Amino acid sequence: MAMVRGSKNIVSYVRELKPRKDTSRIEVRIVRLWINYNKESGNTIEMVFVDKEETRIHASVGEQLIKKFDDKLREGDAIVVQLFKVYDAIGEYRTTPHPYKIGFFQTTFVGKADDFPSAVPENYLADFSDILESVSCTVKESVTFVILVPDLTLVFVM
Repeated sequence: MAMVRGSKNIVSYVRELKPRKDTSRIEVRIVRLWINYNKESGNTIEMVFVDKEETRIHASVGEQLIKKFDDKLREGDAIVVQLFKVYDAIGEYRTTPHPYKIGFFQTTFVGKADDFPSAVPENYLADFSDILESVSCTVKESVTFVILVPDLTLVFVM
């Protein structure tokens, strides 16, 4: 796990983020945002960010920091994020193909990104029929799908 340090003039792309690499800041759009509950970590704010190159990455705000960041994070907003951790994308589900996730600290800075393109493609999720075609299950296996729809999250276990 690495900390990404802030510098006002340097903007990094999501593809450049690595756990052992210090980077200045990222400018992203929040394309999806939801509250998640997990019995180990409690409530969290979960997000999918996309940068100007259309590279996506998952980001999380832990339960202890929800009050600090709740009013600064809105789906659809373009933001600047500085001073955060980058760690391996492991866990129950993956929302992006990126190998890492972003985690917020108490000292993480979130501000508006003024110079971010307004047209970032909304169609970044795979078609559900394509997902089903690529999955083969036996009786002993199960696959979990998480489908994110504004104001609704559907989970299918097959």
